[in-house]
Amino acid sequence: MPTTPQNSFLKRLALVMMSVLVLLLFAHGVLGKKGYLALRTIKQQNEDLSRKINQLKKENSQALEEIRLLKSDPAAIEKIAREELGLIKPGEIKITTGKAKSEASTPPRQP
Repeated sequence: MPTTPQNSFLKRLALVMMSVLVLLLFAHGVLGKKGYLALRTIKQQNEDLSRKINQLKKENSQALEEIRLLKSDPAAIEKIAREELGLIKPGEIKITTGKAKSEASTPPRQP
């Protein structure tokens, strides 16, 4: 069967259509809603969230340990009372160096 101009045109058209179809499928696979790039972004978000979860679990366990110590260890309570509240035992003298917190936060007076 000899190749007619119409047959040749149809073969080229079919080849172009198949090429365009393959190109569209490839683009959809890479750029589509469930494509490679979207999948990579979701995996990165998943890894970030996993790291955040692990960090929060660590902070939670530290907070629970501090709560346990504050409920059961008088030395831990005394440490917080001395460091954060500035309390002293009867008969002790509190010695501070540098500016007090209230003095450091107030601006100097203008004459």
